[in-house]
Amino acid sequence: MLDLGLAVAHHVLVFGLTIMLAMELAMLRGEKIDVARLARLDAGYGLTAALVVAVGAARVIWGAKGWVAYQDNPAFWAKMAAFGVIGLISILPTLTFLRWSRAARADPDFQPLPRERMGATLWVRIEVGLLILLAVLAATMARWPLS
Repeated sequence: MLDLGLAVAHHVLVFGLTIMLAMELAMLRGEKIDVARLARLDAGYGLTAALVVAVGAARVIWGAKGWVAYQDNPAFWAKMAAFGVIGLISILPTLTFLRWSRAARADPDFQPLPRERMGATLWVRIEVGLLILLAVLAATMARWPLS
């Protein structure tokens, strides 16, 4: 039963990450950005990513398959690498959103420049693309060894 609970929690959290990235993209495309809301959403994204790691680690340690099922699985390691790259890339828009948030506190009418929006949007889109790759790797990982 623990394995099922961990699997459900892990999947729900990953879906949450996906929803949050979609919401960030939608907010960045809006005519006017609610910078404070975007920064809060991004903070929630970071917290959810940390929970994904914690629950994923719990699945590896206490899940039904155990560490042995993962240690030699190349798709597992590729998935971990993809998640790490997503985490590193996410630092760039996070720093941008924090900077915008500080500017908005100083000037309530603040709106980011179009080129800054485009840059943040590009990085979030790259995260989404890598998240799709991560889903492919997760499906591959679950079927290891491939037959």
